[in-house]
Amino acid sequence: MKKLLFTLTALFIAQSVPAKTLVRINTIGASPRGQYVAFEEFGYKEGRKFPYSKIRVMNVWKNKYVDDPIQVIGKKEEENLHHVRKKAKDLALKKFKKFNIES
Repeated sequence: MKKLLFTLTALFIAQSVPAKTLVRINTIGASPRGQYVAFEEFGYKEGRKFPYSKIRVMNVWKNKYVDDPIQVIGKKEEENLHHVRKKAKDLALKKFKKFNIES
């Protein structure tokens, strides 16, 4: 009886919890001396099915982000996550050159 009650309670809780954002983080590259690291956060926004990609560069020695992040959000639910990620990476190429980041 306790197992049945536990199972029903767990099932009820699982259905009442809202869906969260699906996020992955990927390291893109680093500068030769390791001072700057570029990484990408990508996935689907919470409550929506729109893909997004955000690329940031961090100064590891100072433990601070440099510049503003580059963020691309898909405009349609049907838009492919791969295309959104490629668009963000293309926009970030100037920033990679500025900080000598090799990807």
